[in-house]
Amino acid sequence: MLSKLAAQVDVVELSVEDSISKMADTAIKKLSSLDGAAVIGFSMGGMVAMEIARRAPELIRKLALLNTNSHADLPERQAARMQHLKEASSTGMATVIGQYYLDGYLHKANPHTRKLIVRMATELGTECFAAQIRALATRQDSSAILANIKCPTLILGSLQDQLCHPDEQIQMQQKIEGGKLVMLDQCGHFSTLEKPLAVNKALRDWYL
Repeated sequence: MLSKLAAQVDVVELSVEDSISKMADTAIKKLSSLDGAAVIGFSMGGMVAMEIARRAPELIRKLALLNTNSHADLPERQAARMQHLKEASSTGMATVIGQYYLDGYLHKANPHTRKLIVRMATELGTECFAAQIRALATRQDSSAILANIKCPTLILGSLQDQLCHPDEQIQMQQKIEGGKLVMLDQCGHFSTLEKPLAVNKALRDWYL
């Protein structure tokens, strides 16, 4: 869908960077070569997008934050993440994703979607998982930067998102001047998989 709206669509691959700051470095290099762009960040990608907005706001023409949050990691989540990382090294990615993550990712248990998520995680592997776990566990609070965002911004969340709560989406939108809020019903964290048509419509309305 995006390729029909924009002349160029790039995906910034973040598989080895073990901090949100390093991930932002990679993205900023790409954005600098493009002289800025409309930026879409889903989940952890949204955290990276907010770090870009902190450090290089001039590179963001428009901003879309999907199913993300602006707070630092909770201590109890940090401990759980480290345990999951340890288990992934011994039992494998499929077991860890299936045991600890899938139920929180989706509102409805769709076998095809569950298999797709497990396959994506398995293909990325434990090294990528380890880097992302460390990045999430060490991220800083980005709430203060939201009030400084001046570009057209979309906050998209899901009413049944267990990981990035609806209240968080509302609070983020209220801090961004002119920010637009879209909340999807009957949808969990992976809005792009559970409600792809609704997400596409929201992104189209935001981009045009």
